Amino acid sequence: MNILSKHKEGFTLIELLVVVLILGVLSSIALPQYRRSVERARVAEALTLVRSIYDSCERLAWENQKANCAEAVNAGIAKFPKLDITVKGTFSGPGTILLTDNFAYELGHNITATSVKGSYQGAMIIFDGRYFLCTAPTTGEASRACTVWGAAAWNE
Repeated sequence: MNILSKHKEGFTLIELLVVVLILGVLSSIALPQYRRSVERARVAEALTLVRSIYDSCERLAWENQKANCAEAVNAGIAKFPKLDITVKGTFSGPGTILLTDNFAYELGHNITATSVKGSYQGAMIIFDGRYFLCTAPTTGEASRACTVWGAAAWNE
């Protein structure tokens, strides 16, 4: 009887290397797509919140006989604590800046959301009441923010 035939359990080194190689290839494909999906979810939340902030600011302006949100902000009426929406975050400055985990929102002529977290830090979402606009730094990974965020489809 052959001694080697009795102990033929387990995997060979080649089989293990092939499995590790396959897992490496799959993770190198899946991980960037996962990160992109997470980033797009963050931005979708920001777009929704920017729109809600704008609508709330417009209601506040109307209640105070102002023509629009920008006029209410300039008159010192429109501040985050006075808006009729609840957002988890902290207020900064004179109440016209809201800091959340992912974005800093600012009331002004336009409503802006600036990314404060991740590789797209500094990229901005701007809403003028009709259209969304994306601006990003010109260098580094943040310069790709508008492409990754899918900004081309925002106003369609």
